[in-house]
Amino acid sequence: MRFTFNRGIWEDSNSLPEWQDNEDFSDYLMRIGYSTVKSIFGHEHGSQIEIYESSDGRSFYASVCPSGSAVYEVLLPDFPSLMMFIREYATAFSSESSNFSQQEILNLLEKFFQLYHGHPARSICPKCDPAGWEENVRTREERRKKRKATS
Repeated sequence: MRFTFNRGIWEDSNSLPEWQDNEDFSDYLMRIGYSTVKSIFGHEHGSQIEIYESSDGRSFYASVCPSGSAVYEVLLPDFPSLMMFIREYATAFSSESSNFSQQEILNLLEKFFQLYHGHPARSICPKCDPAGWEENVRTREERRKKRKATS
C-alpha cells in the first residue's frame, strides 16, 4: 500500500515510481533517487519504520512494517512532514524495540543466574537469599500448623 504523509495529512497514494517485480529493494531506492542509508525505529525482527532520504535531501521515504510482514510505503515530501511523522508514529515503534531488547537482556540474565546459582532466578535458596529463605520456611511452618489444627 502506498501513501503520502504531507504535514500531518494522509493521502491514499504517492508519486513515487512503482517497485518492479523481482527488483531488489536497494536497487529500487537508488532508481527512484533515494539513499540506501536508513534510520530505523523499531526492531529488525518485528515492527519497524525505516526512513530514507532523497539524494537532493528534499524528501523522505518511509517503509513501515507494523507486524513484521506487511510493508507500507509512505512518501514524506519535505522535512516538516518527516518531523511530524516521526513525532506521531516512530515513538511507538521505538518503545516496542526497547521492550524487545529489555526482554532479551532479562532472558540472558536469567540464564546466567541459573548457570551461576543452579536454580531459576525467581526461586529462593538459603545461599542466595537467607532472609527470604527464612521467611519462606517460617510461612510454610505456619501453614502446616494451621492445617494440622483444622484437621
